[in-house]
Amino acid sequence: MAMQTEITMNPISSGTFCWNELASRDTEASGEFYCSLFGWESEVDDCSGMPYTLFKKDGHPIGGMMQMDENWPADVPSYWGCYVAVDDVDATAEKVAALGGEVCCGPQDVGTEGRFAAIVDPTGAHINIFKGGDGMNPWGHGSFCWNELLTTDMHAADAFYTSLFGWTSEASHTSEEPYSVFKNGEDWAGGMMNMHWEGTPAWLCYVSVADVDLTTSKAVELGATVCFEPADIPGIGRFSVFTDPVGSTIALFTGLSESCDCDCNCS
Repeated sequence: MAMQTEITMNPISSGTFCWNELASRDTEASGEFYCSLFGWESEVDDCSGMPYTLFKKDGHPIGGMMQMDENWPADVPSYWGCYVAVDDVDATAEKVAALGGEVCCGPQDVGTEGRFAAIVDPTGAHINIFKGGDGMNPWGHGSFCWNELLTTDMHAADAFYTSLFGWTSEASHTSEEPYSVFKNGEDWAGGMMNMHWEGTPAWLCYVSVADVDLTTSKAVELGATVCFEPADIPGIGRFSVFTDPVGSTIALFTGLSESCDCDCNCS
């Protein structure tokens, strides 16, 4: 799961994570934090009727951000969410209930960009499905490189996602804790681990950086709180997890080398 330093754009296939989006209680503070930390640029677009921030790195789109308003439950903190590309949003959404999940928003159009739906898996984790856009994914330092499900029931989650997206799963032995890798065809799609702490199941988003330790230290200087100190993943790389100043949790990753010599697609 090594990463390259320069941002490039790679084609997205159905079943691939295609977008990461921050729902923030304070978009101004969140924007300042992430632009300072990762060197992102931000652009605000309100053509859809509500302000939406587009994060870019070296001119390439990296992710988005929306303001959480009064329609959001007061007890829901800021959070990073993720989207999986599908061939047909409506047809995929129709499968969710029979598989034990719930469609909580949509399907509906997103301006002229495409169509999406927000769903909840049987363990309570939220995830989005999407069809549209330019069909390309950013790849390189400063971009999202991995999405990992933290769940209370790996068996139920495995059955749900493999049935919904056509993924396969296999056990990984890089950790003492049980860990599974979801595969989209021959490519790695995402990961899954069992929660051994209190909390709500959720997808955790990872950003590729040149140096996890230095970036974690910088995040703390900018007001973040470390949840998991920088640590090695044997044979894979190094990671850390922190909560930003507005309350959303995100992870960092540095691969074993600067150039990707594996055949996986980890974004």
